Parts: sequence; structure tokens; C-alpha cells
Amino acid sequence: MSTYQHPSDHNLQNLHTSMEYNQAGQPIIRTTGSSYEWSINISAGSMSGVGYIEKFGMNVDVDSNKETIWDGGGIYSYIASPETVAVTSSQTSNDNATGTGARTVEIQGLNAAYETVTETLTVGGSAGTETFIRVFRAKVITAGASGINEGTISVTSSGTSTVLAQIGVDGTGGNAAGRGQTFMSLYTVPAGKTAYLTQWTVGAGKQNTDAVAFILARPFDGNGAWNSKDIITVSATTYSKDYKIPLQFTEKTDIEVRAYSTTNNSLVSSTFNLILIDNS
Repeated sequence: MSTYQHPSDHNLQNLHTSMEYNQAGQPIIRTTGSSYEWSINISAGSMSGVGYIEKFGMNVDVDSNKETIWDGGGIYSYIASPETVAVTSSQTSNDNATGTGARTVEIQGLNAAYETVTETLTVGGSAGTETFIRVFRAKVITAGASGINEGTISVTSSGTSTVLAQIGVDGTGGNAAGRGQTFMSLYTVPAGKTAYLTQWTVGAGKQNTDAVAFILARPFDGNGAWNSKDIITVSATTYSKDYKIPLQFTEKTDIEVRAYSTTNNSLVSSTFNLILIDNS
């Protein structure tokens, strides 16, 4: 059975106490009457020990070889040890501390302990002081008159010079428009949390193109291997899959979407949603 409780019920603020028990003594989650209401509480951050993240990405040039769905193209490269990072732009005259374009960028990722960390750096400035083992998002925080990045922004590690994130630009010339944040369909589960995949979407954005997409995961292990967890095939359309039974990913697991196409220069996008539950 499930019993309706108002959202102000303190038990609903913590998943571990939001339980009823059936006649067999087995625990079941207490519901609030609708999954929509429950989702709003997660989005509002009002459920203790429960969070979420939506990751979305796009690769504008997918060919017959698999590529990660992210701004940089090709297979994404991970670093083996934490490093500081610096932020640069392909339009140095516009994206800088006093320019008309992007001035500062926030980097979101994980530190050496796989704990969430953020740092805001000046475009074209010195490397920061925080060290990152993973970067899963970057976004423009302050900008000049244009209000957006005018060139491609790169977040690069200081030691190995690995591009960990990019903020792209769509269009050319006077029609060019910066994206303002990364389009990278990848994520690493922070320490102390378990992630549950609830939704995955893949799109092939041009006529007469297709995409064969895979969502892969690599558990935290010195010799960990990538395993495909699901596959979606699309042709000049978008397909979304909701998981009635969410897929589980343990702490420090790397998750990313890769795809290939039978038609060169295909545009492929992908979004996935994760609910994050504190292990404690």
C-alpha cells in the first residue's frame, strides 16, 4: 500500500525515512500522490540526501567511427591524476577579462577525492588553484556587451594539456553565436553517492542521417573497462527512453554517450538524467 502525505511531511524530505511497510514487512517508498510532485521536490533541493543532474551534449560531426557526444569531437580523454586547469578562447581579443565576450567561466567537476568542486576563472588568465580529476561542465558566468562567448572556450589541464571541456560556437561570421556552456553528454558519479539513470534521449539532427548511440559506464577500478548499458538507433529524428526500473551506477563510475553514423558529418545530440542518492 502507499499513503498520501503532504510535501511538508518531514519524512518525505529524506528518502531513507520515506518508507511504508507492506504485510510481509517489506519496505516501500511512501508516495506524495504523483511522481511530478516528487520530482519538483528533488529539483527544489528539499529532499535530504537526494539530488539530480541532467547532462546534455551534441557532436556536430559524427562519422563512421564512434565518438563521444561532446563539444570537442572524437573520443573524450580522461586524465589519470588531478591537475589544475586554465581557460582560453579562440577569440582572444573578445573573450578576456575586459572583452565584449566571455570574461569568466565556472568549471564544475570532481577533485582528487571525487568530491564535487567548482572554480571560476578568467578567460585567458592564469591557471586556478583547485585540482580536478574530472570536469563535467563549464559555463560562462560574466561577459561583456555580447553577453556570450564569442570564440570557442577551452578548459585545459595544466600538466598534460588535455582539453577537458569546451564551450562551442554555432554559425559563422555575423551569425555566429556562442553556447554559453558545455554540451557534453558525460558524467562521473561523485564519491559517497549512487546514481540512477531515469531517462536517455538521442537525436540525429539532419535529414537523411542516422545515429547508433551507446550509453557506456566504467566502474572505478584501476583496470576498469567500458561496458555498454543500452543502445538507441535513430534516423533523422529523436528518441527518448524512460526507465521504469532505473539503471544503477556506483560512486566514481564514469558514464558517457558515444555514437557513430553511416553518413559522415552527422549531427548527433544526447541527454540523460540521473537521480543521485547519498550512500549514507
